[in-house]
Amino acid sequence: MKKIAYLALSLCTLFACNDGDFLRENADDFLTVDNSYLNAAQFRTGLNEFYRVVRQNYNFQDNPVYFFHFGSGTDVMFRPNSDIEPFTDWSYVNSTTDIFRIVYGRHYGMLYNVNQLLKQTENPNVRWSNEEEKLSIQAEARFFRGYCYRYLACMFGDVPLITEPVEEPSLSYTRTPRVDVYRQCVEDFEFAAQHLPTSVTDPGRVVKAAAYHYLTEMCIALGDESGDKSMYQKAVDAASMVLDQKVGEYHLMTERFGWRKDVEGKDAFWDLFQMKSTDNYSNFSYQTGNKEAVWVIQVDKFLTGGLNDGLSTRTDQERVFWPSFWGSTKFGYDGVARDWTGRGIAWLRPTNYFSYDLWGKSGAEDQRNSETNINRIYKAPKPIVGGVEVENYDTTYVTEVTLVDGTQYTTRLRPGDEIKREWLTSRQDTMERFYPRVMKCGSDWHYAAEPANGFVMEFYAIRLAETYLLRAEAYMKNGNNDKAANDINTVRARSNAKPIGAGQVDIDYILDERARELYSEEFRTLTLCRLGLLYDRTKKFGYEASRKTVMEKNNLCPIPQSVIDANSQAEFPNNPGF
Repeated sequence: MKKIAYLALSLCTLFACNDGDFLRENADDFLTVDNSYLNAAQFRTGLNEFYRVVRQNYNFQDNPVYFFHFGSGTDVMFRPNSDIEPFTDWSYVNSTTDIFRIVYGRHYGMLYNVNQLLKQTENPNVRWSNEEEKLSIQAEARFFRGYCYRYLACMFGDVPLITEPVEEPSLSYTRTPRVDVYRQCVEDFEFAAQHLPTSVTDPGRVVKAAAYHYLTEMCIALGDESGDKSMYQKAVDAASMVLDQKVGEYHLMTERFGWRKDVEGKDAFWDLFQMKSTDNYSNFSYQTGNKEAVWVIQVDKFLTGGLNDGLSTRTDQERVFWPSFWGSTKFGYDGVARDWTGRGIAWLRPTNYFSYDLWGKSGAEDQRNSETNINRIYKAPKPIVGGVEVENYDTTYVTEVTLVDGTQYTTRLRPGDEIKREWLTSRQDTMERFYPRVMKCGSDWHYAAEPANGFVMEFYAIRLAETYLLRAEAYMKNGNNDKAANDINTVRARSNAKPIGAGQVDIDYILDERARELYSEEFRTLTLCRLGLLYDRTKKFGYEASRKTVMEKNNLCPIPQSVIDANSQAEFPNNPGF
């Protein structure tokens, strides 16, 4: 009987092994892809990770190079601290420049997870409430796949197109033509636009309008890359879905609004950028009444993709873009910021073209250049006694300055006296530290600082004004300059700027208007790379060091050398010139 029992057991074991069950692990005590995504709530948790990764594109992490996609070294801004570093001096930009490895890996890392999540939506074990729930999850995931490939194709050109989960390592990836990557972006954004919700209760979560906005941009890009002009009309149609309020109530904010609307002397454009880091005070989010906000990168705690503690998660615009009053002891400043109390380090600053020429082209009536929105007047501060500013304190600040021509001059200022611009000039362009403050990048009043040690800003990823300017671009490329001018003028009218005529519309004018409206908001480098105009615009309008060193090859970013080296079993050439 024992022999029979052993034989039976052996046969069972043998058959089990043949079936593979004996060796198959049931991972019931730890998370896997298969057991983590079984209902909509679990999928939404996975989707939240994508918002966190996107927010990294807006984080400075104590390194101004992280903001290169905002346009450092181009026609709108540069790094003022040194002329011999990447992007200020374009000869320092190459395939080993670390930021390219970071952003390339960031977006492919997200793509890996997006494709895994999408595959799991087809798992028969998932408990869906209905088909619409499933499609909504797929739409949100495909939005982020489109977002990633939009970034990669615009910035790097031809990149590997991967739409299925990667199951095992490969050393033989190849570059997919940029036109095919754009086609995938169009498909993903079309799907997202169809199945995303029109509105959400969570600030920061994407909606139909966001998908239609990026669909507009990618249709333009595909039209440019393929030569298929029908894509420009498709771009017009996509933008019109948002601008004609077919997917929600969206309009430019032309009247005062928000929690500081009663502050005298300000305007609706100024209101767009007023915020607190505490809940329910921000003017940025659609849910607070801002019908111009299409997609906002959240930094508020406990919100979708919101802020986590620590420097690595902060989106501190004020620190990066704000004049470096911090550490200044001239003209009565004692080393601390006063009316804004943040730590302005001024890692990035506007070019002369942005600060002066751009506004001369627009006209004196343009409120975006008013003292409200670009502060150009500096006054000696009130003295501090016992840590408190004192009114009408009898004091005089005596400061020795050297003018740009070498002349020595002694200033004598009382609190409230204006600090002259010529006293501050020390470089070839304008002012070393006290250059114009672009008020959208900071605040006239530092409030509710959280976390401590600096000011935290939300970011517009998509604002309706850009949708108008994208449609204007599509109209222009489709041969309809009249309608293009109408869209541009809609944006300009909000700031009381004079309207332009159809004859003034060209891509340079649209880029100028994007700079006036979207400075520090748009990914300027991405826009210029998409258009193949980074070289031209920087050569014409960039900071002196950038103008001298930029090359045509810089119309695309270099493929990271680590990526080229990793694909040892396939040809993976870099972009021309690198």
